[in-house]
Amino acid sequence: MLELLKQEFRNFKSPLYRNSIYISLASLTTAVAGFLFWAIAARLYPAEDVGVASAIVSALNLTFQLSMLGMNFAIIRFYPEYKEKAVSSALLVTGVASVVLSIAYGLLMLNSESFKEFGWDFLGLFVLFSVIGTFYNVLSTYAIARRQAEHAFLQNLLFAGRFVFLVFLTSLGVLGIISSFGLGLILGVGYAVVMVGIPTIKMDREFIRGAFNFSVGNYLANIANIAPNYLIPTLVLSMLGKEEAAYFYMAFSIGNLILFVPNAINTSFFVEGSHGLKNMRRTLKKAITFSYAYLIAAIIGVWSFGGYVLRFFGEGYVGGVPLLRLMAFGGFLVVLVNFALTVLNIQKKVKDIVAINTLKAVLFLGLSYLLVPKMGIMGVGLGWIGAYLGVIGALGVIIRKEV
Repeated sequence: MLELLKQEFRNFKSPLYRNSIYISLASLTTAVAGFLFWAIAARLYPAEDVGVASAIVSALNLTFQLSMLGMNFAIIRFYPEYKEKAVSSALLVTGVASVVLSIAYGLLMLNSESFKEFGWDFLGLFVLFSVIGTFYNVLSTYAIARRQAEHAFLQNLLFAGRFVFLVFLTSLGVLGIISSFGLGLILGVGYAVVMVGIPTIKMDREFIRGAFNFSVGNYLANIANIAPNYLIPTLVLSMLGKEEAAYFYMAFSIGNLILFVPNAINTSFFVEGSHGLKNMRRTLKKAITFSYAYLIAAIIGVWSFGGYVLRFFGEGYVGGVPLLRLMAFGGFLVVLVNFALTVLNIQKKVKDIVAINTLKAVLFLGLSYLLVPKMGIMGVGLGWIGAYLGVIGALGVIIRKEV
């Protein structure tokens, strides 16, 4: 393994690692910028405004995810075959989906007591930023699919500068925070249009026919993948109370953040596999080896400094250290499963991916529900690991059937 790592360090300019580095930097920038944005907003705006704005931004982020319709996966997988036709079709499809979903979501929000003070201007702003945010995601994926992930990173870097607008828009209250978020998106989209380019927005029926099942399948699989992360905090809150829920949330969030480097390598591997690898097995071995080497370093860091990191949020948060350590070790299972799913995506075996992600969601939620009352927040960590062990078993069955 050591010799393989030495060889790979010499090949750091290869597309696999070059894109991985920029995707990792983009993910890190997103995480740090989000924390900075809300920290500054909390100092400049009343707590009530921050609370309402955080709910609206969460709603915007949800519309971004739902509006993609799996097209982010389809762009990467089919770009080598359809080139700009894939991107132009994706912009049209996701743009229409974003308008429909954001109007529906915005009307529901306006009917809620918390948002009745806002009028139709708010709905227009919500729809506008939803569409811009969806285009932001499509164009970022476009850069990655073209093996130009440095543009995705710089796009994220400009979006990270959204906190600057907070200073000048304090008089607008809630809308000032939302507008700052939206202006950051506009900066990112503007950069992508100038530096990466944007194809004419039109529908390519051949691409839609070829990518439909693939994108819909990945869309469903992605919903199954992210749903537990939205549901588990509520489960912990209802079972253990507000204090334990806070300790869990910080440890769980940092535990997931640790995986941003392996996730970036995995995305880059997906791009290279979609372009046609001559020796996929060898490249996969390299990618997993490098991800595991990173995880070993991360585990040492978590074991040595995890308590200090959590103590930054308050003395009581140190109680989340055992969960954080457990999640760091569980990363070895996560990496194995995620790369296996990427191989299935390259092979266009979408039904297997939907089945695997659904199984993982059911196991994670079910095991956590059973273990949390007995073991506290550690029950979530054990449920998480148990879910991935179950998925690895299912993957073994799928491989045996193919053989």
